[in-house]
Amino acid sequence: MLIAGFGADHLSWGFQHAALSGRYRVIAFDNRGSGRSASPEGPWTTRLMAADTLALMDRLGIESAHVLGASLGGMIAQEVALAEPGRVRSLQLYGTAARPDRYLLALLENLRAVRAGIGREGALRAMALWLFGVTTFNERPEFVDMLLYAAGSQANPQADTAFARQGDAVMTHDALDRLSDITCPTLVGGGEEDLLTPLRLSREIVRAIPHAELRTVSRAGHAVFWEQPAEFNALCLEFLAKVEAAPPIL
Repeated sequence: MLIAGFGADHLSWGFQHAALSGRYRVIAFDNRGSGRSASPEGPWTTRLMAADTLALMDRLGIESAHVLGASLGGMIAQEVALAEPGRVRSLQLYGTAARPDRYLLALLENLRAVRAGIGREGALRAMALWLFGVTTFNERPEFVDMLLYAAGSQANPQADTAFARQGDAVMTHDALDRLSDITCPTLVGGGEEDLLTPLRLSREIVRAIPHAELRTVSRAGHAVFWEQPAEFNALCLEFLAKVEAAPPIL
């Protein structure tokens, strides 16, 4: 189960499908308020969005799955593992937080104000400064432009109300004091140049989840799965192989 981040839909996993589907059944979907999913009245929380994920698993007849989430998706994934631990074979959390600190909260408020003030297209350009690492910006400007063009050309662009409600879910997320209840194999990762959710937040998660491990990707920021897809995919598959090779926990 691939759970997308803030403002993203299932297409955000485009660089992962071929690599992961060679061995696994891969489910990528639109969170509420993204892509073709509905945008019901608020308030929205990560617990509510985790319930959406579990309901989708029920509808598809999936008893248990490896769960991977990035950014907001990582917050949702935490709540999935806490709500129904028996249904999560392993957990991967990238570029995310267990509890937004004051800096992240201020940043998110700023990004929402930018979108309200200059609109979706301008906000995409502004958000790119936080999504991509310095290396990507400096050395691959054409790649950044390509992804911004793709984001701006979405067939189902996210409405301003949905953007705000997903932002509410991010800003109210707080699983830090409950993460010690997660017992499944857990990998926490992120880009070394991530400005939006710096590695200090990943380390906080690793300290809270028993036996969680931290892996980082160089030359990448918040959008690590776009910026360094080969390394990201290899990291995912290596972890999954290790999980499947490990003896069951009795």
